[in-house]
Amino acid sequence: MSSKSRFFRAKVLFPLAVVLLAGCVQFMDRPYFTVEESGLNWISIRYYNYNRKPVQKLNMRLDGNGVGYLRQGTSSLVSNAFAADTKESSWRDMNETRIVMEREDVIPLFQMLVDNGLFLERHSKGESANTNESIFVTANIQNRTCGSGNDDVFESDPELAENLKSIIMMFYHPRPKNRR
Repeated sequence: MSSKSRFFRAKVLFPLAVVLLAGCVQFMDRPYFTVEESGLNWISIRYYNYNRKPVQKLNMRLDGNGVGYLRQGTSSLVSNAFAADTKESSWRDMNETRIVMEREDVIPLFQMLVDNGLFLERHSKGESANTNESIFVTANIQNRTCGSGNDDVFESDPELAENLKSIIMMFYHPRPKNRR
């Protein structure tokens, strides 16, 4: 190995690697931070109530610019905008409400979730104590992302799950049943 390549590795690559890794470690180890206003921030919450048959679904997305939606109903379209089973008996049971808030009013909602551990690493504890409902979350705030995937937040963090439920219920207005 030539002395030029050793010099290049020792004087250029090593410090560059240290700087990059130090930045990543600091970024990953900070689950609590101050939320700043940004239209790029967003949160998506999916809530399922198993007390009713068919299962009542709520799907909410709220962006940092204050615009979002709340879908409700029993259709698979509520939680999957690309659902294709048009023969499903509850296919048409979906209602979408647009959410429009001031940008400044979104920041405290996002900050509450960050302060309650939205970005903490969670592990499923097995069975949920709450078997009548489940809640899932995905978020991107200040370029930090998290997602519960297929893990019910009630299983891994019941307190955070209640906070997520309270946010989605702020915008949920149940529809009366159609009586024919």
